[in-house]
Amino acid sequence: MDKFEYFSGLPEVGIVPRAPHVGPLLQHVHEQEHGRGGFAGRVSHTYHLYPPNNWLPGETLVVEDWAPHWESPLRPLGGVHHALGVARPPEPSDVYRGMARLVANATVAMNVTAPIAPMDYFFEHHSATLVVFVHEGGGTLETLFGPIAYGRGDFLVVPKGIPHRFECAAGPQYYWVYESFAGDPEKSEAPTTGQFITHSRSDYRFPRTLDTRNEAGRFEIVSKVGSVYTRRVHPTHPFDVVGWRGDYLPYRFAVEDVRPLTADRSHVPPSGHTVFTLPGCYLCVFTVRAAEKEGMWLPFFHRNLDYCETIGYHWGDFFSRGGVIREGMVTVHPVGLPHGPQPASLQVFMDGHRPTLHREVGIMADFANPAQISEYALGLSQVDYMKSWGAYTTDPRFTHRAGRLGEVRAVAEGLADARDELRPPSDAA
Repeated sequence: MDKFEYFSGLPEVGIVPRAPHVGPLLQHVHEQEHGRGGFAGRVSHTYHLYPPNNWLPGETLVVEDWAPHWESPLRPLGGVHHALGVARPPEPSDVYRGMARLVANATVAMNVTAPIAPMDYFFEHHSATLVVFVHEGGGTLETLFGPIAYGRGDFLVVPKGIPHRFECAAGPQYYWVYESFAGDPEKSEAPTTGQFITHSRSDYRFPRTLDTRNEAGRFEIVSKVGSVYTRRVHPTHPFDVVGWRGDYLPYRFAVEDVRPLTADRSHVPPSGHTVFTLPGCYLCVFTVRAAEKEGMWLPFFHRNLDYCETIGYHWGDFFSRGGVIREGMVTVHPVGLPHGPQPASLQVFMDGHRPTLHREVGIMADFANPAQISEYALGLSQVDYMKSWGAYTTDPRFTHRAGRLGEVRAVAEGLADARDELRPPSDAA
């Protein structure tokens, strides 16, 4: 034995051979490769007590209508903003059988689930990597690589094809689930800000505790490929892993570990809060942060001409929404349609009030155009949401006045030499 300790080239846990596909240990355990990119991308190897293909003959079948709301038909968004109410399942269901599609484009979908019943099966998504945000609840995510404890405010990333099961704790559960069909989520970073904003890879929590199951019985695994659900049955527990090695892994990431990008003298655009990029989508976290001291602390009116903007409201005051939105709701703002603060919020800004802190947590997913909305989501849509901007047509501060142009010209002339209060003192002073 070497007297020094070393890191290997890849993370590893438990009993593994010296290298993949190599050594006499492979005559005693069964190696399984989980790889992307046609064996040229990220990969992990698991080492099993029993062959992974030991499914029972004649027990594999396609299950019809297994998760009907997950396949809710999609419709064009058009030019209407939507505020989706909190989903309430009509009957008790588990994480996946109760999954409901909200918004999707060709490469990413957003879903919601409010599980009540336990999972009596294991699940594999063969078409997408899953990014789960836990709005409410907690429990244990059991995976092939070991268990991951999770709670309110956690992201769970489950790579494509990895067997897993949610063991939910007692109490209400509510998750937003993003499917990435064309690639795994990548940590967002820019050359101007470095790799530690808005978070660090050291914040990711990968499983390290193996819970090897040497059990016999009937173990059902349901896989999803597109809209097809297939059930197979194994005579041994699928988590019979004695060791693993690789970097294709599930992990947890806590929203409180987001360290937001802020600026005293300008409003950071939504994209500055990106934590993950996915093909055709970017995922952002608006979290508790200092308010701008000199810049506009409200979102500016904007038209996003290439992305449909969705925000799941997790916690807080939601300063730009003026009391219109509550926790658990999701807004859907389509491509090109102007949006911005509700009138009540803009009035606060115009009156010169400035908070010291933004007390909110919201999860924004922007979907590249064209994006669509599901019939299920339309059933949750609040009919009066477009009217929430109605005061812009009735409040005297915002409606037409004959002298309005002259007022603005006079104000602009008076502010022509105005500068930020944070400007260094001049030499003349």
